[in-house]
Amino acid sequence: MKKDLDGIIEERLSKAGRISSDDLAKGSSVSRQAAHKKLSRLVEKGILSRVGATRGAYYVRQAKTGEAPISNLLELTLVNKGLEEHKVLERIESKNPLLRKISDKAGHIMRYAFTEMLNNAMEHSRSKNIKIRVYGENGYACFEVIDLGIGVYNNLIRKFKVSSELEAIQELLKGKRTTMPERHSGEGIFFTEKASDRFELEGGSSRLVIDNLADDMAVQEIAKRRGTKVTFKIKKDSRKSLTRIFNEYTDEEYRFSRTKVTIKLYEKDVDYVSRSQARRVLYGLEKFSTLILDFRGIKGIGQGFADEIFRVYAQGHPHAEIKPINASKTVMFMIKRVAK
Repeated sequence: MKKDLDGIIEERLSKAGRISSDDLAKGSSVSRQAAHKKLSRLVEKGILSRVGATRGAYYVRQAKTGEAPISNLLELTLVNKGLEEHKVLERIESKNPLLRKISDKAGHIMRYAFTEMLNNAMEHSRSKNIKIRVYGENGYACFEVIDLGIGVYNNLIRKFKVSSELEAIQELLKGKRTTMPERHSGEGIFFTEKASDRFELEGGSSRLVIDNLADDMAVQEIAKRRGTKVTFKIKKDSRKSLTRIFNEYTDEEYRFSRTKVTIKLYEKDVDYVSRSQARRVLYGLEKFSTLILDFRGIKGIGQGFADEIFRVYAQGHPHAEIKPINASKTVMFMIKRVAK
């Protein structure tokens, strides 16, 4: 059993960079209590470090000698009434020197992302309290925003009348999708995850993980949680330009006019053959003038799926540019065939 648990821990750390007691218990035959003891022993041996407390805790690899795995940890619990994001940010900067120790560009992105995610929790969650964690971890500047409200995916399911958390994630990643259109543009999460090096969004039984350094994303099953948890990480010495990220998805008049849709998130272990699947991908995209469709990891698509996007939709929206990227020869063959 020891070898099995160690193997599960190593695999999880390699893929996600972190592991919780729930993750270990779910991936093995042991109880959560046994998983907790196993991880605690690895902390005692200096192999892992624990981040957080109670049930929300998780474990990361111990940093190399000379660098603390968690530094300048600041935790705040805020009453969600009359909050102002900029004042919370000023409070954090006065208590935590982390933002003064990272590059100017990383600091710019951290401030933008934090205020966007805090504002989301304030206005969407209906949570009485919001917990904030800001810390450094293995060369990254990080923050977490945690609430005990209705949950981001549950909220989207109600608003857009979709049937699952996976479909809610699909809608969220398109951009310009918000449950409060009178007050929000739906750009916050879209640009925040693009600006991150690693972004996680937990709600219900799902965790969306976006790893921009590896240019990959995944949806993971987790133990069901109440509310929403956002985790944002960026390298302390990052040279990313927030302006460049905005420019990639805006037009000459600074309108958010381009979006990127990752096709592989739309179904699990099935072929992309039907028109109904294509319509799900396209739903809500009429607001954009440029659609970037990422076919990475897709082995093939059917004629109906391709025809609905590259002929029917294209003819119905003549001013929209549809750009397939990372498409295999098989996928491109079908796209070119229906486009003719």
